[in-house]
Amino acid sequence: MLSAQTAVARLIDIEAVAPTGHDPTILDLLTRLDQAPDGRLRAVELSRQLLKSPSHISRTIDRAAAAGLVERSPDPEDRRASQVCLTPPGRDVVADFAPRLTAIVDRVIHQTLTADEVDLLVSLLGRVEDAACQPCPEETL
Repeated sequence: MLSAQTAVARLIDIEAVAPTGHDPTILDLLTRLDQAPDGRLRAVELSRQLLKSPSHISRTIDRAAAAGLVERSPDPEDRRASQVCLTPPGRDVVADFAPRLTAIVDRVIHQTLTADEVDLLVSLLGRVEDAACQPCPEETL
């Protein structure tokens, strides 16, 4: 499992991430925002989705904002919070990155496995992710 994860991550880094000039966490953040139903998410939701600490996500948002890729705006439902949304340059980065990522997924998964195997892989990886995201026993104390 670790070998497969490392090989796929390396391929993604070389063929999809590196050409953008941005780090993978920023690209993941931009992609999550692009996929959000209304194109915006609160930082706490980004933290949850990216499995990163709130402080790590805050720094990532700061870097993406400094690069002009995202902007913060007040959350209309909670004045203490803000939402993060893509800027037009941020959308351009996603539009540049997404096709390369899709091509890798197509080549490595869809051209390697049958449709039934892809369905099974997605199901199994979902279960593994769910199990891995459960709190450790010492976290429940």
